[in-house]
Amino acid sequence: MGKYRKWIQALTLIIFGALVFLGKMKLWMMVFFASLFLSSIAGRFYCGYLCPINTCMEVIDENAAKKGKKRRKTPSWLKNDYIRISILVVFLVIMGFVFATGKKLPVLVILFFLGLIVTIFYEPSLWHRYLCPYGTLLAFFSAYNKKGYEIDKRKCIKCGICVKVCQADAVNWPKQNQFPEIQKNLCLVCGKCEKACPQEAISFTSNTKSKKRNINDVTSKCP
Repeated sequence: MGKYRKWIQALTLIIFGALVFLGKMKLWMMVFFASLFLSSIAGRFYCGYLCPINTCMEVIDENAAKKGKKRRKTPSWLKNDYIRISILVVFLVIMGFVFATGKKLPVLVILFFLGLIVTIFYEPSLWHRYLCPYGTLLAFFSAYNKKGYEIDKRKCIKCGICVKVCQADAVNWPKQNQFPEIQKNLCLVCGKCEKACPQEAISFTSNTKSKKRNINDVTSKCP
């Protein structure tokens, strides 16, 4: 399905825009909540295929790569778990208020533009892994997910390209003499690592032996 990803992203972006125009954002939240529960068996496909924020962020990211523009890395103080959880709690409280009262607050639209602004100045992992409340929820619900991208150690040459192209810091590579590992509950299922791998060592699989992953796992990025 990866070859149709861009088409799916474009379609869902159009649907999102139409729902914003019609003031029917509760319908989009239904799409998200359905994806949230499905993430326990299918991973964070919402991020890679459906999320309108990520769709537009990828355009910014690709443009920055073409121009050779270097953006700031995630500040260490923003990697604090309390900040991530606090953002999630505030988001849930606001969304609960919206559903309970029926008031039309532009919460999703604000998140949309906030994600784009952050990506202009910072590497996308700041938003995907540390700021996005959707991402935090999906990481939690997909903690037991067994499907996702995996690295074949028989083919891997430890070049670190997968670490560099990952938008969410989902590839764990603590030491360069070790094999990198993709953390499925942090992976956006975008498939960029698979395309970039010179050894074709990365593929989407269903590993029944996968272990539970912690949403607070910290991924080390290669220098």
